[in-house]
Amino acid sequence: MPLLVKEYSWRQTENVVVIRVPLKGVHYRKVDIFTSDNYIKAYFHPFLFEVFLFSSVKEPQSKCTLVDDEIVFELQKVEHASWDDLEANLSKVEQQEMRKKILERAQEKAKAEQERKRVKKAELDRLAVRQQISIDTHHRQLIEEIKENVKKTAIKEIEEWKVSNQREENKDHVDQEVVPFQKTASVNKPTPTVEPDENVKPIPFPRNFGIVKVHFTARDFPTPKRESQAQEEEEWLKKQAEARRRVGFMTEDLSPEELDPVWLKDKGDNFFKVGNYLGAVSAYSHAISIGSKMPALYSNRAAAHMALGNLHKTVEDCSTASQKVPGI
Repeated sequence: MPLLVKEYSWRQTENVVVIRVPLKGVHYRKVDIFTSDNYIKAYFHPFLFEVFLFSSVKEPQSKCTLVDDEIVFELQKVEHASWDDLEANLSKVEQQEMRKKILERAQEKAKAEQERKRVKKAELDRLAVRQQISIDTHHRQLIEEIKENVKKTAIKEIEEWKVSNQREENKDHVDQEVVPFQKTASVNKPTPTVEPDENVKPIPFPRNFGIVKVHFTARDFPTPKRESQAQEEEEWLKKQAEARRRVGFMTEDLSPEELDPVWLKDKGDNFFKVGNYLGAVSAYSHAISIGSKMPALYSNRAAAHMALGNLHKTVEDCSTASQKVPGI
């Protein structure tokens, strides 16, 4: 049960009512204020201050100030006149009924304010969408204008190049027509004879071409061989061989029916599902090595390499799979 605060002071003019309520040692941040046009309340545990006002006030124009030791209400009167008292003379039943009505009005007001904010937010959202659409349209127009300008510039440069090239061709054609005329003008001149120089050695004919075949050392990795990585590559190859031997994909150990690429693919898929990625790589690789050209073998092996972190192998298998798919 809260303790009602009776120790307060108030004063008035014809326009304003000022009420001062002591906080009794409670910090002002812990005060809960509620106001309406004819009722004010302040709750600061364990104290409660409430007043059913003698007459109505203008709630939007009224103020409430919280300081360190008191609450100050400055209420603007609706009617410019002096009040006989601060509180209205109401019975407890009338006060309870008025509290109920005030609470209902406050709830309706809160709902109306919430609806107003929702409508305003929806309008702002629609406005933001329209503005974004306008900005995007403007950007597209700018891009189209830039493309069109670049296109026009390129066409203009091509046309200028064609004209310049045509001029060069015409100039060469004129020069070719002038040269025979100059030759005919000097027909009567004696042609100089050139004596062979006995000291000049004849140039030998070009040698016949041939094809040189170069055979590179077989390598399991797409990168150049480096001495610093030789030990890591050797360990990886050993793990691959052990995995193939462990899952049963050594050629000498397989039965004839286990050399079927479809069977090997299904086996690799099962290994992949249970997380045995090395076994999956071994199964797919063995199916490929016996001559199968199924694109799924390369794509599935790429997924297994990705799980193992072999990015170069992943890229290589993805490229090979895309090349083997019909129509790509």
